[in-house]
Amino acid sequence: MSDLLRAIERFLDRISLQLQEGVYMSRANMVFLGIFIGLFLFFWFFIGIVDIKPTQVGVQIEKIQGKVLEMPRGVGYHFYNKITTEIVVYHVAARAFPRDVMRSEEESAYTLELKTNDGQNVRADLTVIYALKANEVPALHQQIGVNFEDQILLPQIRSEARIAIGSYTAEEIYSGKVRDAIQKEIAGRLQAAVAKYPAIQITDALIRNFAFSREFERAIEQKKLAAQQVEINRNMALAQEEESKRQEAEARGAKLRAIQEAEGRAQAVKIEADAERYKLEQQAAGKLANYKADAEGKKLQAEALGGGQNVVALKFAESIPDKFRVFAVPVGENSTNIMDLNGVLKGIFSDIQD
Repeated sequence: MSDLLRAIERFLDRISLQLQEGVYMSRANMVFLGIFIGLFLFFWFFIGIVDIKPTQVGVQIEKIQGKVLEMPRGVGYHFYNKITTEIVVYHVAARAFPRDVMRSEEESAYTLELKTNDGQNVRADLTVIYALKANEVPALHQQIGVNFEDQILLPQIRSEARIAIGSYTAEEIYSGKVRDAIQKEIAGRLQAAVAKYPAIQITDALIRNFAFSREFERAIEQKKLAAQQVEINRNMALAQEEESKRQEAEARGAKLRAIQEAEGRAQAVKIEADAERYKLEQQAAGKLANYKADAEGKKLQAEALGGGQNVVALKFAESIPDKFRVFAVPVGENSTNIMDLNGVLKGIFSDIQD
């Protein structure tokens, strides 16, 4: 369509330039110009053209018959009679509702004012992602028309969001822990609600933001701070308890080590005393054995030498110097045996008396 309009525009510019330059137009040229203008006006008023993109379908409406064709028009250029036919283009690819442009222009219309389970007011910024099933679009147009978003989607979104959010308390919603659960619940409810319109395929429901009153948010923040302080105090108490247990364990360990060291020292002293006693006992036993052996030796020596006199004589003989001269004398009845100590002593003492 745009190429045809540009060609017509160039032709008209050429004719206008010729007229300005005073170029004479032949009768044939004038006829051709008249035919061209007539065709242009005919196409302008009676022939329509539409360009359907890959993400679109066209719904053909027969005005005279008052019906909608069941099969949608596909991608490409389509010519039609404007008097008897109309082609409405629908976007079938996934899209968001409400869109950002719609939200900025009519923010109040697309902002959800809801109540929580405990009666708190909450404003929810909710976006629904949906697509259209191409073959079912003509039926949707027949039932609802091009305003199906405002007539079907928006009321259902408000209704299902009110039910889903009303199942939770304000504190649960404010914490953000139930956001995913709420989104899934709203999406599921919307899918069930629009099931009677097969063309509408709900894909997802996304909550951008929750807004509460300032008083509620302030109270929640104070409660969170108080809970955090309680948690801090509890952790400090637990830490102090653990420290006390640690110190007690260290004290028990030190006491046990002291007892073990004392017992070890006592055991060492006992072992040393036992060793010293054993040493003394062994020394005494050795000395006693030596005394017994010496006495036994002397006894055996005395027995071997014929009694005590022989022992004395032996000792006396051992005490005689090496150069001592010994003279042998006859032994008789009146003589003295050199080994007869008594006789010798008697002789010596008698000589001294004389």
